[in-house]
Amino acid sequence: MVRLDRQYIMCAGAAVVAGLLSASMASAQSVSDTTPLSYSTAEIFAKTLRDRTVADETEWSDFSALAYAQSRRSAPAGVQWLTQPMPAVDGFNAKIDGYGGGASHTSGLYGANGSLSIPLAQQWGAQIDGGVGSFDSSGTSHGAGHVFWRDPSVGLLGAYGSYSHWNGTSVASLPRIGASFARYAAEGEYYWGRWTVGGLAGYETVRINAPVVAGLVPLSIPNRFFDSIRASYYITDNFKLSIGHVYTIGRNGLTLGSEYGLALGGGRMAALFADGVIGESGIYVARGGFRIYFGQRDKTLMDHTRHDHTGHNHNQLRSGIHTVTRHHAPVY
Repeated sequence: MVRLDRQYIMCAGAAVVAGLLSASMASAQSVSDTTPLSYSTAEIFAKTLRDRTVADETEWSDFSALAYAQSRRSAPAGVQWLTQPMPAVDGFNAKIDGYGGGASHTSGLYGANGSLSIPLAQQWGAQIDGGVGSFDSSGTSHGAGHVFWRDPSVGLLGAYGSYSHWNGTSVASLPRIGASFARYAAEGEYYWGRWTVGGLAGYETVRINAPVVAGLVPLSIPNRFFDSIRASYYITDNFKLSIGHVYTIGRNGLTLGSEYGLALGGGRMAALFADGVIGESGIYVARGGFRIYFGQRDKTLMDHTRHDHTGHNHNQLRSGIHTVTRHHAPVY
């Protein structure tokens, strides 16, 4: 009986031990299966997080590239490569000249002129002219102003105004007759290689200064259109020839001119010039002289007339006007 009980107890103990071992193995298996599952989930979460970060970085990089491309497209194309036009006037500069000559049925002419050019803005400039002289033994004086836009590689557009006075001379039995002239005009020049084409076209007023003589109709000259147009060709950079047309006080004339320059250094240039007018009814004017240019730097004659001063010579117009007035004022 006791032996049976012991056998029973031993069997029961063995069963309990076997159960405990089975439970322990099952628990170990469960831990073994659970641990890889937990690790795989963490790895997937980390991979997802990394993938999302990479995606965000890729999207941001794409967005940055797109924004850069858009900003490049929205900016004015090639602005940084645009060449700044040369200034209308290359700093303050001046020129002076002295001249002498003759005209039909006169005792001659002589005088001196000066010009000062002033930069106003990058493409804008101004020039002031003045001078005194003698025509047919009678004093002359004049002043003029130019305001203009210029691109030295293209041309010039501007406005011009002037006033000149001639003290006059005696005509036949009449006492001294003088004249005053005012002109308002558009001014232009076009630069094409070695050619420069330019001039004035506008409105002139003439006032005859004459005493009242009993029995004679007061002298007068009507206000009207005038022009002074010229084409110049630079045979070399320092030598030019010119031909043109002038219409003033109802008379036409052919103008001819030449100028030769020699650099002196320090922005200065000396030049010899000659010009003249051949007009209707046998009228002519011829003169020659010496001119000095004062600039910011050494330049050729062509550059002086395109970068510093207006290239048109209005003294031809004044000389022609005085001659026409001298011969024709009494007929009006």
